[in-house]
Parts: sequence; structure tokens; C-alpha cells
Amino acid sequence: MVGLTSEEISNLPIHYRSITMFIGYLSLITLFTLIICRTIVSRFIARQKKNDWAHPQRRGQFYIFICLAIASIGSTWFHMISLFFYSYDTWASGPEGQLYSGADVPLFTRMGLWLNKTYIFQEAWETVSESPERVWWSGQIFGWTIGWSLLLGITGRRYHIPHVWIYMLVAQAVSVSFAANLFFAAITVSQRPSATDPLYAWRPALIWEFIPVSLSILDTLAVPIFAYEKGFMLILLAPHFLVFIPCVLGPRGSAAASKPKTSETRQLEEGYRATRRYATSIKWVAVASVALQGYLTYLVVEDFGPDVSYGEIVREVLATVYAHPACSSVSWDVIMCTISGVAWAVVHGFDEGAMLGGL
Repeated sequence: MVGLTSEEISNLPIHYRSITMFIGYLSLITLFTLIICRTIVSRFIARQKKNDWAHPQRRGQFYIFICLAIASIGSTWFHMISLFFYSYDTWASGPEGQLYSGADVPLFTRMGLWLNKTYIFQEAWETVSESPERVWWSGQIFGWTIGWSLLLGITGRRYHIPHVWIYMLVAQAVSVSFAANLFFAAITVSQRPSATDPLYAWRPALIWEFIPVSLSILDTLAVPIFAYEKGFMLILLAPHFLVFIPCVLGPRGSAAASKPKTSETRQLEEGYRATRRYATSIKWVAVASVALQGYLTYLVVEDFGPDVSYGEIVREVLATVYAHPACSSVSWDVIMCTISGVAWAVVHGFDEGAMLGGL
């Protein structure tokens, strides 16, 4: 193939907008992660100085979730970075890329051409949605996110975690398991909730949580159906936005201030009822997620047909983890979410109230 002349290279467009958006994305997720870490570090220092940990084992729990956060970011973003290289190599081996990806073309120009022609994240989600075996993994991440959004809302309010929505944003932009472990770490270094705190017993009207959660679960079923279709990104982004709603709900300042004072016993009773309601809601989300996973498992078995043994199906589903960098990133996020969720339950002795910040 004939290479480009110096004049043709100099006349190649530099897609500053595409490059700026990509660098801006990486910069923003770094900034938001640092904001979260600042809260965690400041509260850890406060607990160390005052020695007022909410539980004698909290310090050890803090290190557990910090280690899990490191494992989460390492396992998911090793494959995410691999995805960036994979996407570039795919473009470079295509008709246009072969012409423009030579070493004689400046790196900045090549990056702009690649990013301008490639929709990395849309292609990644279409890739993990294109077969039942891949959806078996990718569908689980929606279930984890939906359930965690409820826990994020109530525990974030009770422990006065600032800017709770940032954790959900990091979950969407980085990985759910990474953000969840940072949130768990933030809780372990926070003071124990007080029954006299208005936020301890406050709960929103059920409709404000029921509708976003229900729509998110239904939308999870629609994502693989619309892969490679025109409206795919709209279907994909809908649950990503809906799960923000439970974690940003809270009483207005004036409403909280005007609420009549009640006794500590009454506050404890109201807080207990709020905890029970959330525990029930999360159980129903878990039931819906299990039912959804059962349906996805049925689709996998149907896709392979009756002549394939269950052992072979299991091997193929596990092999899907490394079928593509996008599959690897999502699958490892699911694995780390499972490990982190079990760890959160274990350190609280599987007590629902304790896991939700109850007294």
C-alpha cells in the first residue's frame, strides 16, 4: 500500500473534540475518585484520632474493603485498557486505519482519527450483549447496580456520606465493584448513626424508589434485544440514569427542620420500620435478579441446543469471560461485586439491619 505524502499527512484533520472528550472522561473519573478518597481519608484520620470507631472490628473491615477496591479496579481496568488497545488495533487494521495508522502519521492525529470513527463504549456494550452466553454475565451487573442503589440511598443518608451520587457515577464510569467497595470503606470509617438524627428514620414515598427500580429491571431485559439497533444507546442509558434516583432522595432542609420532635424511642421505632422496608425491598430486587438470571440461563441452554451437555455449556459460559476485553471487564466486575457483596454480609454477620446502617 502506498504511503501518504508529507503534504497529505500535514493536511489530515486533528479531531480535537474527540480527543478532548476521551481525555476529559479519564480526567473526570480520576477527579471523582479522588473526591471519594478524600472523604474516606479524612474520616479515617478522624476515627484514628478520636478512637471512636462504630465497632471494634471496623478498622479491620476498612482494610478489607480497601483491598477489595484495589482488586476491583485492577481486575476490571486491566481489561478496560486492553479494550482501548483492542479498539485501536481493530481500527488500524481496517481500510481507513491501514492508510492513516502508520508511524509517519503523528500519534495525536492517529488518536483523533481513531476516536472520531469509533464509538468505544457503545461497541463494548453491544459486544457483551450479542449472545446469550455474554448476556448471562452482563445482565448480572444491572442486578447488582439496582440493589446497591437502594443500599446506597439509605446508608448514605444515615452515615452522612457526602455527595453519594458520585459513588454511582464512578460505578457507571469505572466499575460497580470498585465504587461499591469505596462506599463500604467510607461507611466503616464513619460514625455510628444516631437515632435522634432526622435522616435515620426518614424514607421517601415508595413510588420514588419502586418505579426507578422496576423500570431498571425491565430495561435490563430490553438491552440485549436492541443490540446493534438504532435506539440501543437510549435503551442502554435508561437504567444507568434511573439508578441515580434512589441515591439522591432526601428530605428538604425546611421539611426536616419543621418536623415535630419525637422521643428517641419513637425515632428508633421509625428507624426500625425504615430498615425493615429497605430490607424487604432489597430482597424483592434479589428475587427479581435471581428470576432474571434464571431466564438468562434458560436462553443459554436453548442457544446450545439439546445435544450439548450441561458441563460443556458451563465451560463455554466460563470461557466467555475471556472472549473479548469488554466481556472480561464486565465479567470481572460481576465476580468482584459478588465477592464484595458476600464480604459485606459476612462482616455484619448477615444481619440485615446492620448492613443497612440500622441501630
